[in-house]
Amino acid sequence: MKKRFYFDKYEDRRPYPAIESSKFRTALFQFSGIVTVALGIAYLHWRWRYSLNPDAMVFSIFLVTAETLSFLSTVMIIINFWEYKDPEKNPPVHMLSDIEELQGRPDRPVRLDVFIATYNEDVELVRLSIIDAKKLNYPYPDVKIKIYVLDDGRRDGRDPKKENMKVVCEEEGVGYLIREHNEGYKAGNLKNALEHTNGDIFAILDADTRPFPDFLVNTTGYFRKPKVAWVQTPQWFYDTTEAEPLSEVLANKLRLAHTSSTVGKGLRRGLQLMFGRIKINEDIFGNDPRLFYDVILRKRNYFNAAFCCGAGSIHRREAIMSLAVKDFANKLKQLETNLSVQKKSENEIEKEKNKMLLEEDIIPFKFHASEDIYTSIMLHADKDNRWESIQHAGVECRMLSTQDLDSWIKQHQRYAEGSLDIAFKDNPVFIKGLTFGQRLCYFSTIWSYFAPLWILIFLLSPIVFFFTLDLPVRAYSFEFFKYFLPFQILNTITIALGCWGIDTKRGDQYYISSFWFMLVSLFSVIRGKKVKFNVTPKGKAIGKNLPHILPHLIIIGLTVLGIIYNGLLLYFDAHPTPSGFAANSFWCIFNIISLSIMIRAAYWRSEEAG
Repeated sequence: MKKRFYFDKYEDRRPYPAIESSKFRTALFQFSGIVTVALGIAYLHWRWRYSLNPDAMVFSIFLVTAETLSFLSTVMIIINFWEYKDPEKNPPVHMLSDIEELQGRPDRPVRLDVFIATYNEDVELVRLSIIDAKKLNYPYPDVKIKIYVLDDGRRDGRDPKKENMKVVCEEEGVGYLIREHNEGYKAGNLKNALEHTNGDIFAILDADTRPFPDFLVNTTGYFRKPKVAWVQTPQWFYDTTEAEPLSEVLANKLRLAHTSSTVGKGLRRGLQLMFGRIKINEDIFGNDPRLFYDVILRKRNYFNAAFCCGAGSIHRREAIMSLAVKDFANKLKQLETNLSVQKKSENEIEKEKNKMLLEEDIIPFKFHASEDIYTSIMLHADKDNRWESIQHAGVECRMLSTQDLDSWIKQHQRYAEGSLDIAFKDNPVFIKGLTFGQRLCYFSTIWSYFAPLWILIFLLSPIVFFFTLDLPVRAYSFEFFKYFLPFQILNTITIALGCWGIDTKRGDQYYISSFWFMLVSLFSVIRGKKVKFNVTPKGKAIGKNLPHILPHLIIIGLTVLGIIYNGLLLYFDAHPTPSGFAANSFWCIFNIISLSIMIRAAYWRSEEAG
């Protein structure tokens, strides 16, 4: 009997189409972006020179510094969003000569491999990915597509307590590869796969990544350009939470959903009349990655700076292996240099080099918790080859999203810690070989993980005002709003133009609401804590969410308390700056709405969860 999953009811969902590029919209965005930057500079010039409150100078400096750092993020976003540059689409490759020079070798059909990486996921879930991979189309009968399951959980029957992944692979007629350790996490798993396969081009899928039939047909053509190292396709989560009518949610909370009493029916009708058009909980966990893939990463094609994100990517073996061999050669050269400095004899140097040749491994993907972006940086920095990357526009696979807050935070915490670890140990800003545009794009990614430092100031500033009555500006006067409002309004318009067609509301809320776990990630990396590769749970689980939302509850509580206190002062005509109270109250509404999304996500339960 087929195993049933919670996502079975979403099988008929189809992905959204890629955004169509528009020269008019691009020009409008670029004009708006330039004016936004000019207004931002004017605003910050006024803030630093004329608006600081000498009676609360520390408070003033903290806030204006946060505004300045936030503005730098805005500038980098505008640069990142500057223009679409989608690559030319070519027919899928057929012969080896389509993708590389033969140099006297006989021509042959290309070899295509599909890797499905798994660790501890339900074997029947992996079977679904295998079945869809077996349905992959290709227009040339002599091109063979080989599918391999890379099982890092060693579920080959040796442990009777574990499900048997090997049996599933045998039943489905696909390859099964394991290793006796987990060194290097996913990167090590892929290294082992490359040692046992020979595909010229290989695709990487996660355990829950289910490709559509034309996945390879639509992507391998890019490799006709000899310097394309990898192609990343958008990750589409087809199981994101659906919008629910607020009236039904309230009826369920009040236990009115199934009541047959006259009063109950009347209350339900009243709720429908009051809230019938309002829907909530759509994508409650902020899982929809469309903005990231269809705008941020796709527009990085302009700078040849789109990085690999693992699942749903296709790679040229030659590029990956050339990087690995080059790294190994550099290590060998460094060893020889070190031994020469130590005045070792030629025989001793040769002996140590031979020892290294026998004992050291050639590592295709960087052994790191964020092996995908790390390897991308190093490939882009390869001055000898000048490898290129492509962010493909259309969705070619479907995947599962995190279904509880604890899993969502652990997943994004790994992303943050991995990127920050790279920033502190091998910062792309200083790596030789990258172009200015590539440095800027990689720096923009890393910079985004420092955002909680200024977000925290934005969240605490109104609270500081409410309980000290000190203003971070001289006054909330016409002069302040003359500079502030035009910049903020045009900034909002500019970002909307850059994200044309994509609703950014949920993403904006999570950008603010993620401040706490992002701070934890930042300080963990600063302390030197080793970044672990945690496998994201594929399914629904109930985690311990209170530690994740406790800071949010405290900030909201202090904010509400501060509003009440200031309201009483205003009522008794004892408030020194009513305009400051009004401005900070509006600011607080935005903060509370943003912080509340994570609290709602922590306590959200689907119908089947009860």
